[in-house]
Amino acid sequence: MDYKSIIQEQLANMDLSDLQSIMNDTSLESGGVVPNLSIQDILNKAINGQPIFDSQVIIHNFIDLFLYEIKSSIILGVQLVTICIVIGLLTNLSNSFGNKAASRLGIIVCSCFVIGLCLNNFSQTFDMCSDTLNTMTRTMQILLPILIPLLISIGGITTGSILNPVIVGSITMFNTILQKFILPAIFISSIFILVNSLTERDYVNKLGVFLRGVATFATGLCVTFFAGLTAIQGFVSETADGVLINTARYSVNNFIPIVGGFAADSIDMVLSCVGVIKNGISIFGVILVIFLLAIPLIKLMAIAIIYKVTAIIIEPIGNKQVSGCMNEMGNSVITMAVVLFLAALMFLVFLTIIIGIGGGSLLK
Repeated sequence: MDYKSIIQEQLANMDLSDLQSIMNDTSLESGGVVPNLSIQDILNKAINGQPIFDSQVIIHNFIDLFLYEIKSSIILGVQLVTICIVIGLLTNLSNSFGNKAASRLGIIVCSCFVIGLCLNNFSQTFDMCSDTLNTMTRTMQILLPILIPLLISIGGITTGSILNPVIVGSITMFNTILQKFILPAIFISSIFILVNSLTERDYVNKLGVFLRGVATFATGLCVTFFAGLTAIQGFVSETADGVLINTARYSVNNFIPIVGGFAADSIDMVLSCVGVIKNGISIFGVILVIFLLAIPLIKLMAIAIIYKVTAIIIEPIGNKQVSGCMNEMGNSVITMAVVLFLAALMFLVFLTIIIGIGGGSLLK
């Protein structure tokens, strides 16, 4: 039996339907931008030395998606610019005719419309980030019960026993911190910034900017702590597992008469095939997390650009306070994108650690 048959047989005995379902849903929701890959395709192309996907087609699809999101977000920008033009006209009329009370009331009403539009858009952005984070977390929770037994089966007994609770605990805690504290802090800071645009004084603007900065710092701190803890645990336990499996291979080769060498070679072949499957599934998980990140990240960047451009356009024709608010809203959207990127980065670090572990136990 060759290694391809062993890999096919092992894959047939594994339940990968949930993982494949997430890839199918991601490809469907992206409108064909994300290719619908399978673990079998990745392993076959990797074994045959073929590229997993056409990078030029992927880049072209993402550029088209970005332009489409820009066009979709322009509607929001046009609405905001129109309202700010009305605010500018009311301000000029009040200066010309001296009826400041009526014009001031009109300006407040228009500013409330601006707040409503921005709040509705940012609420949708918040929900999109929350859903993406939940999907990435669910992907990792599906991957770990598949990867850890494979890691243990190739000799990573100590590593699998240690990493499983560490990674599961890190993912659960990190998701809880993001969902309960960091993302709501960014949302609240945006509300403060929007409310502050109703007045000419900075009442809660600095508080909103402070909350946003704290959220970004806390996300980076969590990623550094959890990823560093996992990496240290993995590197320490990998040494013990490498010694264990190499000792077992040496014992089979030297202490079993006649068939010891053949048995050792067979063990090497099986371990190598399992290692290929582990790495193939891990690479599939890396690609899936990247695609899950890329789609909302492109949308967030398009929205942030619209906010920034709108702030530039309305500054000379509208209220400077509203212009500054639009600029800060763009910064808040960028902060959401940064938080989402850091979360995906931590998940990618976990997967790359699992890919790297086990290589020592396959050395002959």
